Amino acid sequence: MALEVRGVAYSYGDRVALDGVDLEVTPGVLTGLLGPNGAGKTTLMRIVLGVLVPDRGDVRLDGAPVDSAVRQRWGYMPQERGLYPGMPVGEQVVYFARLHGLSRADATARARALLDELGMSERWDERTDKLSGGLQQRLQLATALAHEPDVVVLDEPFAGLDPVAVADLSDSLRQRARAGCTVLFSSHQLDLVQNLCEDIVMVDEGRIVLRGPLASLRAASSGVQLRVNVRSRDRRWLDRFAGATVVSEEADEVRIAIPHGTDPLEVLDAARAAGHVDDFGLDLPSLSQLFLEAVTPGSTTAPAASSSATGSRMPAGAADGSAR
Repeated sequence: MALEVRGVAYSYGDRVALDGVDLEVTPGVLTGLLGPNGAGKTTLMRIVLGVLVPDRGDVRLDGAPVDSAVRQRWGYMPQERGLYPGMPVGEQVVYFARLHGLSRADATARARALLDELGMSERWDERTDKLSGGLQQRLQLATALAHEPDVVVLDEPFAGLDPVAVADLSDSLRQRARAGCTVLFSSHQLDLVQNLCEDIVMVDEGRIVLRGPLASLRAASSGVQLRVNVRSRDRRWLDRFAGATVVSEEADEVRIAIPHGTDPLEVLDAARAAGHVDDFGLDLPSLSQLFLEAVTPGSTTAPAASSSATGSRMPAGAADGSAR
């Protein structure tokens, strides 16, 4: 079920939080809604979930309008804790599953399976407020998945997690995507989720500045660099590649920024003709670098792989605070 957002705009008074946002989340693919704090990610998620009504635009699922009955089949993990502190862990998951219509027997079976998957089976009878922050985050994920939702929306699920917890949560999200679930999660920790996202939607000051398959965006970026360790001081072999520039040079290693469309293997052939090549590699830009490229005036992100915002930009910090 493809989740679609079309032309969504929202303002908090005179503060524009979202300014005509369009995106599509494909089932079976992990889609990251990324951007700095204050970019508008949480506002967008609240609109998707029906908590806020947009000033204009709408949310659709497979082309049909979304209502409360459709959202009953969705799972949501908020950025803020949405748990009952005094309730035992197992009872908490059972309760949320029953809110979505499961019988007590089915809810209990589902809760035990989820807590086992998340490494919390031994915590069944513990009070929620006695858990560490990381364990509470895992528990919150379990409550979001308790009813086996068709669509999963998670707001900053990796906030405050250690690397082990990040890996475990990532595995759970991958499993849901492989099963055909529609998964959208937000994060401002760009490079933390670089190896998890398949598609990305990058937001800055309420507008989409970059979107598409991550692999394609990285390959099409103007920030692609080649690392060549060639036993030759003569760099004339680079002259045949128009637009290629030497970024750094140390001993026999040269790092080259290559323009979009340059074949790295042709560069390798030229380097081998000039001298013995000990090392060769293609360094693709990180998510942080893609973001900086997208929001920097005069950047040359390939339009075929991304969609950059147009028009005037809001003053820095205008979307901070309530416009999250």
